[in-house]
Amino acid sequence: MPVVAPEIVTSVKNYLRALARRGIKATFGVLFGSQATGKAGKWSDIDLIVVSPRFDGRKRDRDVESLWTLTARTDVRIEPVPCGEREWEEDDSRAIIEIARREGVIITPN
Repeated sequence: MPVVAPEIVTSVKNYLRALARRGIKATFGVLFGSQATGKAGKWSDIDLIVVSPRFDGRKRDRDVESLWTLTARTDVRIEPVPCGEREWEEDDSRAIIEIARREGVIITPN
């Protein structure tokens, strides 16, 4: 698996910590897409599954909005996708999660 650029890992960690300060404690993030496969270009976004127990069940609009609002304060390239812990472990109906499971790189907030 390609090595993720250190500045991308730092950006994702900063974002996950900012979410925690906002009350959304992510268990981990899963970087996928071009940043995870080593095909990122200068203008590539940062595709990120945000895994948190808060997103199991119905996702609150306010929480999803916070995911996007915080990208403006941390790194506007981040494209967050909310995912519950159970959903990450058990759900096989969302193609984007399947792709992230296959090619993704897990990044913890710490």
